Amino acid sequence: MNDRMLMSLTEGGMQYLIAGARASIGMKAGRYMYEVKIIEALNPSESMSGQGRGPQPRQLVRLGFSTAGTSLVLGDSEDGVYFDSEGFFCASKQKKKTCQQFTRDQVIGLLLNLDPKSPNANTVSIFRDGERLAEPQPLPEQLHGKPLFPHISFRNVSIQVNMGPTHLKPLAFNCRMVQGAAYADTVEGPRHKGDKFEILLPVAFPDEGTFDWLDDFLQKNPSYVELSDRRIQDWAASSGLAKPRQAAGASNDKPSFGYQIPGMDDMSIQRVLKSVAATVPRNYVVMEVKSNLVAADRAEVLKRFSAPHFKTVAQVMMGEPKPEHKRMLQVRALKVKQEKADQEWRLKKAEKDKLKAFAKRQKEIAEMRRKAEEQRKKQAEEAIKKQQEAKRKAEQSAEEKKEEEESKIEVDVKEEDVKEEVKDEEDDEEEDDDGLGSEPPKVELTEEEKQLSFLPKLGCGDLAPAVLSKSFSSFTIPDKEEGFDDVRYEWQPAAKSKEYLRNWVLETKRTSCITDLQPSPSFKEKQAAWTKQFLEWQSKQKIFRAAPKPTKKEDAPEEKKIDIFAVQDVNDMRDGEPLYANFEPEDWALLQLRYELHLLQEAFKTDVNDPDRVAIPDIHLSFYFHKYFTKNLNPSLFALKTNNDLVDLVKDTVTISSDPLVLTSQLSLEVDSADIFVKFTEDARRHRRSREAAGDETVRLKFTVPVVAIAAPKAAAPVQAPKAAAQQPQQQKWQNQSGGAGGKGNMMGMGHNMGMMSMGGGWGGKGGGKW
Repeated sequence: MNDRMLMSLTEGGMQYLIAGARASIGMKAGRYMYEVKIIEALNPSESMSGQGRGPQPRQLVRLGFSTAGTSLVLGDSEDGVYFDSEGFFCASKQKKKTCQQFTRDQVIGLLLNLDPKSPNANTVSIFRDGERLAEPQPLPEQLHGKPLFPHISFRNVSIQVNMGPTHLKPLAFNCRMVQGAAYADTVEGPRHKGDKFEILLPVAFPDEGTFDWLDDFLQKNPSYVELSDRRIQDWAASSGLAKPRQAAGASNDKPSFGYQIPGMDDMSIQRVLKSVAATVPRNYVVMEVKSNLVAADRAEVLKRFSAPHFKTVAQVMMGEPKPEHKRMLQVRALKVKQEKADQEWRLKKAEKDKLKAFAKRQKEIAEMRRKAEEQRKKQAEEAIKKQQEAKRKAEQSAEEKKEEEESKIEVDVKEEDVKEEVKDEEDDEEEDDDGLGSEPPKVELTEEEKQLSFLPKLGCGDLAPAVLSKSFSSFTIPDKEEGFDDVRYEWQPAAKSKEYLRNWVLETKRTSCITDLQPSPSFKEKQAAWTKQFLEWQSKQKIFRAAPKPTKKEDAPEEKKIDIFAVQDVNDMRDGEPLYANFEPEDWALLQLRYELHLLQEAFKTDVNDPDRVAIPDIHLSFYFHKYFTKNLNPSLFALKTNNDLVDLVKDTVTISSDPLVLTSQLSLEVDSADIFVKFTEDARRHRRSREAAGDETVRLKFTVPVVAIAAPKAAAPVQAPKAAAQQPQQQKWQNQSGGAGGKGNMMGMGHNMGMMSMGGGWGGKGGGKW
């Protein structure tokens, strides 16, 4: 153990982190020491592009003792003590200045005294080149009687370590080195059993207890080292770096690395640790929620840890957890709930105390004013009495009279003070009873909370929504064929776990959006053809309405004599009259809605190309509608509140039905022509008209024509001004209109992105409107 070297890594952000090493032999009795010598101070270069600053000091050494299983960064735990190169001594996480600094080329000795016969028993001392640097420092009570192991933490230095058998710098008194310790005074630390180290991959679903299971596992198995981004951040915090704020898109699996420091923010440190971990034999837990669920990512881990001294194990946690896991969660949930209740109680208590202090101060001020007023009155009365006494010239001398008055005043004041004191004590007793008690209330879990299999998500989830939506369809359960040495099922057996995975993926498909879905070229072609067709129909309606009409015979309305769905050409159902001749703005809007929802459902099924996703969930209808048409569904145009109410207006084409609720097409065959949507719209219009004629006002549509802002021309001709002025009042008239009746004037065309309206589309009134 003599002349061993500890060297710092300074690549890819490692220069900011504190490394650590602990001996495998601990002291439980006697008096022993070890020595170190800083032989090199490293100054790794840092890019100036970062705005943040690394932890200070850049070079750091901590020398001490700790119990087995604690963090390798001295100072993280209360189960350790140390002196550092800055001259501080730390015990129970409390630091104090005790000595001078030490630096390179100096031999620093650390002595642990556990000899009960020594006057300095249960102390630790530091020496520099054989000379004492500080008085012996006492060990905390919680370390008495525990085996303590030599422990060194360092940053950006190279250190020579001497455990014995001889001193580099002898002391003024005899003291054996650690290597020369008596067998009875030592204890061996936990050692790895077997010839292989385990590489454990926890496999569980996001937000279903993965990190809770891991925290419990690491507490029971301290020999395992967690490899994860969250552990890197904990390490950075122990090294003096402030934990960055969670940015958008952060998760427990991939927290934000916004340190504003090169090497940390560019993920260089992750790459370095992945390379180093594969060369250092340890038991590792590779904690990657998403990657451990994806076969391709698991293959990379298996390749990295392919050395013969590693054993790769997949630990599958799916389905209903074990009872002991649930009990552990209940303990944690109760602790969190109690901490929340304690915090709320303290806030209420502080507010009550603040109000009481304010009320007391106000009472004191009022009392002071009252006493001042009484004193003023008393002085005035005394002045009057003195004048009266002077006039009466009583037989008593002035001095006797004065003593009598003073005696009377003193008695009165004392009696008054006693009464006020008693009253104040009674008031204070009443004020102390604020209804909160002297201790926070004890909370209990509800029956519903006791039945929870997983703790509720707090803050960000295990995976960011965008990451989950892209990857969850690739989630699989690992097996030995992938190259694992073992696959363990923690909660449910393999068959139930695979069934749970299948159901989970199906449910996630229903509840998550495909954020990266893009409309196909086929959809864009159909959308362009529909826009062209829509504008042509509107143009033909305008021409038909503008043409003179022949005198109709006095009989039943002609439209009742025509079977809508038997019409061969919607542009000429009879004598050149189009089927859509009587369409009003709300009819054009519903025609547009029918086709767009039909096209959306058809395109979604084709573009996703997933047998488990053949329909759009109702909760995602707005998202996909905007994704495909770059505009929003707008139920408020029809005075409706929800998309479901809006879809109900075109239930002849699509509905929101099934379990779970999805957008469902009502057309059994492929639609070769858009004429069917005109027929559905005309049929619905006639049905509303007949119901209105029968006195049913509930079928009347409350439609508001969206207003399109029209940019003023750069140089408007004078002759255009009257026309524009004439159009503006009529446009306002259309805007205020509802129901089936159309206006008699002109109306400007409407843009593609307004509500559900089509490109350049518009609707005219019965009297020959313009588009």
